[in-house]
Amino acid sequence: MPRPRTLASLVPAMALVFAIVAAVDAVAGAVPDKGTLVLNSIPVGRISLDGFVGQRVKADVDHWLAVAPKNNPGLLGMFARRDSGTKPDLVPWAGEFVGKYLICGVQAMQMSDDPKLRETLAAVVARLIELQAEDGYLGPWPKNERLRGHWDLWGHYHVMLGLMLWSDQTGDKRAFDAARRIADLVCNTCLDTDFRVVNAGSHEMNMGIIHGLALIYQKTGEPRYLRMAKEVLKDFESAGDYYRTGLDGREFYRTPKPRWESLHSLQGLAELYRITGDDSFRTAFLNHWASMRRFDQRNTGGFSSGEQATGNPYANTAIETCCVVAWQEIMIDALRLTGDSTIADDLELSTLNAMLGAQHPSGAWCTYNTPMAGQRIPSHIHIRFQAREDTPHLNCCSVNGPRGYGSITRWGVMQHDNGLALNYYGPMTAEVKLADGTPVTIRQETDYPIGGTVNIKVEPSTEKQFTLALRIPAWSARTGVSVNGRDVPGAKAGRYFDLERTWKAGDKITLQLDMGVRYEAGDLDQYGNVSLYRGPTLLALDDRFWQDPNPPIIDVANLEKARLLPVDDAIRAASGTYPPWLVVELPSTAGAAVRLIDFASAGATTLEGKPTSQYTSWLPAKHARPPRPVAWKPADRSRVGSGPILFAWRKPASGAVAARKHTVVVSASPDFREVVLTSAAKDGSWLVLPKDEAGKLKPGKAYYWKVIARNEYGQSESLPPYKQFTIDPTVPPLSYNWPYGQREKDQMVTAAPLRGEIKPSYGVLADGKGWKPAPGPDNQPNTAIELDGTQGIVRYKLLLFPEDDYSVSIRLMVTRFPTTQYGQIFSAWCGGMDDPLRVVVAGDKLSARIEAGELYRTGDATLETGRWYHVAVVKQNNKLTLYVDGKAHSAGAAPAVVTSNAHDFALGGNPHFAGPEFLAARLADLEFFARALSAEEVKALCGE
Repeated sequence: MPRPRTLASLVPAMALVFAIVAAVDAVAGAVPDKGTLVLNSIPVGRISLDGFVGQRVKADVDHWLAVAPKNNPGLLGMFARRDSGTKPDLVPWAGEFVGKYLICGVQAMQMSDDPKLRETLAAVVARLIELQAEDGYLGPWPKNERLRGHWDLWGHYHVMLGLMLWSDQTGDKRAFDAARRIADLVCNTCLDTDFRVVNAGSHEMNMGIIHGLALIYQKTGEPRYLRMAKEVLKDFESAGDYYRTGLDGREFYRTPKPRWESLHSLQGLAELYRITGDDSFRTAFLNHWASMRRFDQRNTGGFSSGEQATGNPYANTAIETCCVVAWQEIMIDALRLTGDSTIADDLELSTLNAMLGAQHPSGAWCTYNTPMAGQRIPSHIHIRFQAREDTPHLNCCSVNGPRGYGSITRWGVMQHDNGLALNYYGPMTAEVKLADGTPVTIRQETDYPIGGTVNIKVEPSTEKQFTLALRIPAWSARTGVSVNGRDVPGAKAGRYFDLERTWKAGDKITLQLDMGVRYEAGDLDQYGNVSLYRGPTLLALDDRFWQDPNPPIIDVANLEKARLLPVDDAIRAASGTYPPWLVVELPSTAGAAVRLIDFASAGATTLEGKPTSQYTSWLPAKHARPPRPVAWKPADRSRVGSGPILFAWRKPASGAVAARKHTVVVSASPDFREVVLTSAAKDGSWLVLPKDEAGKLKPGKAYYWKVIARNEYGQSESLPPYKQFTIDPTVPPLSYNWPYGQREKDQMVTAAPLRGEIKPSYGVLADGKGWKPAPGPDNQPNTAIELDGTQGIVRYKLLLFPEDDYSVSIRLMVTRFPTTQYGQIFSAWCGGMDDPLRVVVAGDKLSARIEAGELYRTGDATLETGRWYHVAVVKQNNKLTLYVDGKAHSAGAAPAVVTSNAHDFALGGNPHFAGPEFLAARLADLEFFARALSAEEVKALCGE
């Protein structure tokens, strides 16, 4: 075991290392790109930030990054004691902490000249290298467990990234060699052996190693690393299936593993495209990115609902800091692949709101969850279960949070073939290089995003012709650009504006952006509410500035009356220790003016871990246009048959269906300059284009489509990139009711009388076993079925489980109470926390439940054996109600929209779990509807 040293003792040694090592960029065997990157991060550069963001960076360096290792000695200590003989008392992902910390630290080092930070990082790297085992292992688990469980491969992935990033910035070859030894260990353990990465479990996490392997292959050209990455790609098929589902255009939230950790596996697809030039990797990656943008990006620019994609960004569920960091990395890769400036808009939104909102202004801590409405709680309190005696402040988010704005070093200024793209606006000095190595300094003098004027000085080291592409935000309706005092026309919202000229020191650009207040209408859980923005800044109502418990109603027709207020002494006095950096006043329908502040400052009054203010970023509104519709079917790059074509989009909130009309527009070009047809307006969430209209589309040609929603106050359209499809005559034509195969007259999905047989009268039987005909409620033979309680189960197929409202009605007699945890009456379980409805018996208690990222349930009803009951469960909007014998027994909360991968359901057991969840019971009269039954309908079905 290496002898421990103090952090301070390692600093002189590291200074010597910096002086003698060669830069890793020059390593022999580096692989040239075969896949095209439109934009790329600048490998080594310096970005110095000022203003609000710069203050946050400094606070984080001073009060977290520079002191975290000293205050949390277990950051490295866990590695030193891994083979001590004592079972490690760690969370499964503890090995990631030092890697995440290093990534954040190195990015901050590119934005800070603090020598203490550099010295601290140097000492951490030196000690980490010292603790690497002979075989390359660099985790906290004992020898017999190395890489074979926990989240150990995941931890090594982050350590690899941290070491490579440090090496890139400092030239420390020892750090790169340590990363390479990790890659060698992964290959020695999982390549050409009987142990594969999939065998390590925790698939969403451990398969992220594919990204690290691809990156280190690019730097070395070592064939084994690419082979290993491709073996992980094969393992995807039995776990997240990210590659094939991406090619199929499946929405990410409907994939087998839609947790946030999977996003790092997706990054492996982007790098495989770069390595191989195989466009299928690019397609799969971009399909997933676009799906997350359409279905799961929050109003804060954040990502995740309870740590995964759900298809509903409007529920006020947890938005984890780590999830947003991973989402930013996905966006950066998408920006590199496409050069789409609106992705940089999304990165700005995420950085200035979700990520700065996650960090406390002191810089000492960040949140685990930064909700759209609520309070901000320190991660070391919210998820304190991750802390140990020698790591009191360490958790997955605390070590990862600073990456949320550290990533500005990757996207703030980027290279393209002919010059640079400027994405980040704000007080900044960026020292970067063109692709040919020419140094260029870009200085910004501005108070953006408070003001809309950005003065940019371009200072090449020598006169140089190149193109500087300015990001023109999609939200800036009117944008002015001048160079050296002369107006340059042509800037368009949502695109880069290319300025090609011979640049020389002293050249000055003035960018004038439209900073008017605007809104985005909410849907689903936020129907009737709006989010307000000023430029890239999300505005929030903080109870420091609004004491009325009822939020104000905003008339969005009056937003032009909004005015920017100075942060004066009165506002500081009302704010407490941490005043906002942006205050906007606008009228409300009650007549009183309402003051909103920047989201990053909302709720930022936490003292000693106790939140002292509440906030919300959704406000009730009137006169709002519809929310953006979200395109769903046909899937991107799908083939559809000749004849009628189904178009579907995310189902609107229940109360909004009649309040808006939808039109589908089809174009022969992605920019919609060649519109081919426009459908008739329709409410609801889908329409079928008649055969004669669809006949205007030519087989084999790519078409693009979007949805436009209209109400009396305006219109909105689905987000780009727009999905495309191709007419293929070999594909069977549309032949079933959309979207659940339901019967049109009553929305019946499955009906099975169960009169001595399991064949449905409507719907599709999958299979059944362990059942027999039995007397029913009238005690007549063959009027029910009986399940044996040991293997008895009957499964019915579904096209899709209903997402909005649904109901189940069934007659039940329990013959024997389950002796295991519970027995299933009805279950559509298809994966962890993915059961859109289960009706269960636990002991002698009956309840209904939904598992959708978290558990929702009704109260319990007491049953007796040998007695028939009529049981109905109704899910309507945010409510789940259990009926017994025609009467409402109990109700519980439910998600407004339930997104599930379920394609079948079972009676008597769990359809996809082999555990003992069987129920001994007699059943009759199953009816399953894709709508909410009324209380009167339930009573009628019961026979009351």
